[in-house]
Amino acid sequence: MAACKTSVPHIRRALLAVVCALLPLSCWATRRVPVFLVDVAGQSVPALQQAMRAALVRATGRPASATDPAFASLVAEAPKYVVNYQRGPQGELQVAFDGAAVDRVIASLGYSVWSADRPFTLVVLSPMPDQADYQVDHAAIDQAAEALGLPISIMPLPVTDSGGRLLPQEALLQLVHRFGAEQLLVGRPPAAPVGPFFAPGAANVPGAPAPPPQTLPPPASAASLAAPAAGSSQWRWTLITPFLRRSFTGSVTSGIDGTVDLLAPSPSLVADHPGEARVWIEDVSTLADYGHIEVMLAAIPGVSQAEVREVHGSMALFDLQARGGRATVARLLSGSPHFARVRAADGHLIYRYLPGTAAAPPASFPATTPPTRQAPLPATR
Repeated sequence: MAACKTSVPHIRRALLAVVCALLPLSCWATRRVPVFLVDVAGQSVPALQQAMRAALVRATGRPASATDPAFASLVAEAPKYVVNYQRGPQGELQVAFDGAAVDRVIASLGYSVWSADRPFTLVVLSPMPDQADYQVDHAAIDQAAEALGLPISIMPLPVTDSGGRLLPQEALLQLVHRFGAEQLLVGRPPAAPVGPFFAPGAANVPGAPAPPPQTLPPPASAASLAAPAAGSSQWRWTLITPFLRRSFTGSVTSGIDGTVDLLAPSPSLVADHPGEARVWIEDVSTLADYGHIEVMLAAIPGVSQAEVREVHGSMALFDLQARGGRATVARLLSGSPHFARVRAADGHLIYRYLPGTAAAPPASFPATTPPTRQAPLPATR
C-alpha cells in the first residue's frame, strides 16, 4: 500500500489549477441573506414578536421554529433584541434584530443555526404556465423563498430538449453558473404533458459524450423522475446541484420547501464527530477526477473545507469540515449520482466515484494503480 502512495502536496498544487479551470468562480458564489432584517407591521410588542418568529424561521430554515416552545422566551423578549428600524426597497418598515445575540441564544438551547451565506438558486418553470398563472405562481414561490431565507431568481431559461426532457446535469450546471448561481430548481406545473422528465444522457448536448451506464439512476429513481400525468394537480420539482439531484412533488411551493429542508442543518446540534468527516473515494484515476470530486464535496451544504489528505493508488482520503459531521455528509452523498456507497465493516465512509462526463485529465498527471478494496485502510484519527 505504501508503495502506491502519491505525493499529496503534488496533488494539492496541481488541484489548485485544475479545480479553478473546471468551473467558473460563480459556482462557489453564495448570497448573504439578511436573516434578521424583517418586515414589521409596526413597533408594538405584538408586531415585534411576529417579526421575531419570522426571523427564527429564516435563521433555522424550519417553519416549525415560529411556534417551537423552546423559542418562547426569544419571541416574548423580541423588543430586547431590536437594533434599529429602517425602510425597505418598497418603503416598507423593517426591523433589524441583533443576529449574533439571537444566534447565541438559539445555540444555547441546543439548536442549529443555518449560515447566512446560502446557495443562490435559479428557479425555472418548465413549461411556463399561462401569463396569469405565472404571475400568481411567481409571487407564491418568491414569498416562500423569502420566508425561509433561500436566495432565488425565477428565470425563463431553456432547460429542456425538443422532447421536453431536462438536459443532462453537466449542461444544466454550466447554464446556471453563467448566471452566478450554484444550483437549479426546475418546476413542472400541474397538467404538464406525460413523458420522461430527464434526457437519457449527455448526447442531448451537441459534442458532449454520453455517460457510461453506471452513471444512470437505478430503475426506481428513474421512475420517480417521470413527469406527472396530464390533469395532475401536483407540481413536480427537481433540484440539481453539483453533487445531487432530488425530486419533490406537491404544491407550487414544495420545491422551495424541499430544497430548504435538504440544505438547512438538522435542528439538533448533536452530531457524530461534529465538524469533521473523512471520506474515502475509490476509482479516482486522473487529476481531473480529483478536481471534480473536490468541487462536489465542497458544494455539500454545510461543508466549509474539502481537501485531499492521503492517496493510495486510486483510493483517496478527503478531509471535510462539515456542519453536522459525517452524518450530514453521508446523508447528502446518498442522493448523488456521482458517488456509490461501498459498505465497510469498520465504519469508514467509502464511496466509489462515478465520473460520468468528467473532462479529460492533463497528460502530465502520473499514472495510478487500480484500487485494492481488500487491503486494510491506513489508520485515521
